[in-house]
Amino acid sequence: MTSIDFDQYARDYASLIAEQTEAFDSDNDYFVRYKIDCLRSIAPHARSILDFGCGVGRSIPFLRAAYPQAEIIGSDPSAESLAFARKTNPKETFVPLNELGAETRYDVIFAACVFHHIAPEIRDETLAFCRERLAPGGRIVIFEHNPLNPVTQRLVNTCPFDADAVLLGKGETAARLKRAGLEIDKAGYCLFFPGALAALRPLERRLQWLPLGGQYFVSGKSPSA
Repeated sequence: MTSIDFDQYARDYASLIAEQTEAFDSDNDYFVRYKIDCLRSIAPHARSILDFGCGVGRSIPFLRAAYPQAEIIGSDPSAESLAFARKTNPKETFVPLNELGAETRYDVIFAACVFHHIAPEIRDETLAFCRERLAPGGRIVIFEHNPLNPVTQRLVNTCPFDADAVLLGKGETAARLKRAGLEIDKAGYCLFFPGALAALRPLERRLQWLPLGGQYFVSGKSPSA
């Protein structure tokens, strides 16, 4: 899925992320909470959730708080990342990506800043893999860095574990989801205001059309049975 060896970053991942994003918001959990809040607005109910490319499991506690009754599975190709995720989330379930069978279908597949690590030539293949594990009427919700934002570009260019990153725009993500047989039901830009302008953050949902946010999201829904 990625040419970067995330095993070497598992132990220090959280501190590296904090260093990269401190100028935007000193509360590093803000970015995770933001995505989960957005996910809840798109899919308020889910019986089963796959955190695809879960890394060290930073999203898992927030997913659990948002969906307390759901079955939540974290999956990643990095063994060290999964070991760290299991240690910090001992009650949750984590599965290596190559052991993620197609027999279980998920109401929501959540992929937070994963696809820029996937080589463009295998992105469609990866989405087909996800599509096969999506329940009828379920959603794949992708969050990605916005390549139109110069601050985002700078952060990616200076991040050690983004050395292999090939950013993809919202249009590419939507087109690939459509090719996977999914209907785009929600999409928009997000993460506009840094902590210094936190008072303006309630306006963000009105600005989702504006391609200046630090990131964006696209939700693709599968046909109902």
